[in-house]
Amino acid sequence: MEWLSWLYWLLVILFFAYSFYLLHIPLPLDISDRSKLAVAEFLLRLSNEYLGDLVENVFGPEVRNKVTRFIMGVGFLLPMGPPKGMTKKRTRIQGVSCITYKIEESKNDGLLIFIHGGGWCVGEARYYDGIMYQLCQRIGCHGVSIDYRLAPEHPFPAGLNDCYAVVSELCENGLPDLPFNKKKVLISGDSAGGNLAAVVCQRLHRENRDVLRGQILIYPVTHVFNFTSPSYQDYWKSYAGTALLNPKHMARWMLLYLGMDATKSNIKKVMNSQHVLPELSEQKQYSEWLYHLNERKRDRPVDRELAEQFFKLGTNPDVSPMFGDTKGLPPALVLTAGYDILQDEGVQYANKLKQSGVRTIWQHFPRAFHGLFNMPNSEDRVDMMQAVVDFANVTL
Repeated sequence: MEWLSWLYWLLVILFFAYSFYLLHIPLPLDISDRSKLAVAEFLLRLSNEYLGDLVENVFGPEVRNKVTRFIMGVGFLLPMGPPKGMTKKRTRIQGVSCITYKIEESKNDGLLIFIHGGGWCVGEARYYDGIMYQLCQRIGCHGVSIDYRLAPEHPFPAGLNDCYAVVSELCENGLPDLPFNKKKVLISGDSAGGNLAAVVCQRLHRENRDVLRGQILIYPVTHVFNFTSPSYQDYWKSYAGTALLNPKHMARWMLLYLGMDATKSNIKKVMNSQHVLPELSEQKQYSEWLYHLNERKRDRPVDRELAEQFFKLGTNPDVSPMFGDTKGLPPALVLTAGYDILQDEGVQYANKLKQSGVRTIWQHFPRAFHGLFNMPNSEDRVDMMQAVVDFANVTL
């Protein structure tokens, strides 16, 4: 009967191999870390995409978001201790939970503030410990990472207000346990964190408080009307269906962040740009940064109620820094990735900063994908990190 046992295991192996074959979605040939990413993407798709869709269908988008948080947290169950010569400490600044990274022998008396990404709805500061360890060591300065409140439990402007309060306190009063020069503060962030960093810069400048030395924006979200841009369309052409950042994720997170109903219907409308008022194309301060509004299909009419909500909130520069006044802002480094739906708006914001007279460095990484900055052992990540270090060393 031994042959029955072998047959059983052979059938099991064939079943899983065939399942993998059916579910496999090839990644672009030139994407960074392709072989490693293929495994991570497949596992993430099984859990966050397929399981997430099932949970959302049964329990709704808020519960799905909690599942995404759980799945993301699995990869960080084992804490990463600080390297020798650095102390990591959890503290509160203006009531907001933060992590400080103190170097025993700092070479630079400046401070690096980091705001994590995650669509304003997921993620934690500790997930970026590895990044902060490296950046603080290589720049030679102390660091602070902000654990701002997340949507949908705390919609806009709660998370932004947290970041603003922390940055204001640090620039005005410093931190007793973390000595630094209050005139040498850099703010940085990735994705939604890049959005928050850009907004904090603008808000401080509007108040005539030019206390930041520079801003580092890593594939930032810069406005919420971008779903017809070329980089969004490239998703459907090059890597549709994968677990990389996709239009559905962004639509869901934007709705949750802005306190709107993230129903399947609303998500689909946002993905089809039915949340954009036609009047936007007639107002230059908005239209020059929007894509192809006239190409919206006739069978997908604008949802006036949803679009008016987005107009009221989305044109606010505290949500969409693309529509804010960028003149007089501190020097900026903007990094964009080739395989990223947010590529175009990052490029747009870098161009707007330059047009406003802001000293701006834009660096593009055509092989990189959204989220690469937090992926260990990646060649492109090494280059992105070096760009940040170089900018910080010059700016501080």
